[in-house]
Amino acid sequence: MDKVIAIVCLITVASLIPELIEAHGYIAETHEICTEDGYHLTVHRVLSPNNRISLSTDTIIPDAAITDKKNNEDCSSSDLDCHKILETLGCYTNPSSKLPVIICHGVLSSSADWVLLGPEKALAYVLCDNGFDVWLANARGNTYSKSHKYYSIKDRDFWNFSWHEIGYYDLPATIDYILEKTGYTQLYYVGHSQGATAFYVMGSERPEYNEKIKGMISLAPAVFLGNQRSPLLKLIVQFHSILDWGSYICNIHEWLPRKKWQSQVLRILVRNAPRTVTKGFCYCWFFLIAGFGSDQLDKSMLPLIFGHSPAGASVKQLFHFSQLITSGSFRKFDYGTKTNLALYGSAQPPKYTLERVKIPVAIFYSENDFITHRTDVQKLVDNLPNVIHTEKIAYEKFNHIDYLWGRDAKTILYNSIAAVLKRF
Repeated sequence: MDKVIAIVCLITVASLIPELIEAHGYIAETHEICTEDGYHLTVHRVLSPNNRISLSTDTIIPDAAITDKKNNEDCSSSDLDCHKILETLGCYTNPSSKLPVIICHGVLSSSADWVLLGPEKALAYVLCDNGFDVWLANARGNTYSKSHKYYSIKDRDFWNFSWHEIGYYDLPATIDYILEKTGYTQLYYVGHSQGATAFYVMGSERPEYNEKIKGMISLAPAVFLGNQRSPLLKLIVQFHSILDWGSYICNIHEWLPRKKWQSQVLRILVRNAPRTVTKGFCYCWFFLIAGFGSDQLDKSMLPLIFGHSPAGASVKQLFHFSQLITSGSFRKFDYGTKTNLALYGSAQPPKYTLERVKIPVAIFYSENDFITHRTDVQKLVDNLPNVIHTEKIAYEKFNHIDYLWGRDAKTILYNSIAAVLKRF
């Protein structure tokens, strides 16, 4: 019996996030998706423990069940994922009666951010407990999606993408894969910060995907950024040209990747340093970006958070956000007049057509969020044709990272998200 369980665990636990999900008592699956332009994305699925049935003592795992198909070069072929293996063994009930929902992270984040708070607290588990089939996306270039059909992460071409490509390629590939796997024709979408940005790119550039989304929730959407208040982002915008030139000359195209040694050093420092030091570090790193004054970040969470964050992104993503801040518009990447004329047919990059996003949208924002200002949120509402719910979070000090790791996020926000999803 122990041997069977050990083999099952080896199949189920493919990386740190599935291992963490299983440790929290839920069922984890890892799915690999290939985009039209060759990027390999990892999606983590979270299923309720109610879907698990104990193995019998005489269960024998066939050799075919543990065959690794990860090296299959055909990205379009379905991999033999953990759920399919264990369902064959009678370890799972069919979760197909549960409506699928994608949760998509912001810049420098990953699927990890939606499970770190733990059972009954993290958004992934709150939605799972409310009867949803939860899928956690990972955008190209982060810790879990650093593979390409032709390029390695050392190649300049690998990093030649912004959140435009995440919206144009990654989200459609992920949506199509999940719908095919679950048998549904529609799903829900929850996007935080860049996760919302990429969604509106998809809705504008590939409006046919409106039919595949039952409802969308924007958490602190980073769309119009002309009024953002982050001192760190203001500094980056100020030196944008120098940073752009420097990244090209120095061949640096990845921004804040997660490296094991860095994570380990940060965890040790945060765990053992005096409270004044850790408090100062948090203010320098998190609060300069997210907003000052919130008491929602639990110091005991920091070693775990720094074990998974930052998760990396392309420098071009940062530059594209800088352009939104400077222009005050939601528009495509600005390559300069000459390239813009060749690529877009105009000297200025065209704006995204938000009027094409026909699906029902709910927006949550907070006053203390340095990234998302209420004026910019209202501008987004005015440009979308079907906003059914706009809500300012009641806790006045709630900031940009509290959406992920706020100790009271369940009562302040997550329960409302579940309620709105059920209303769509």
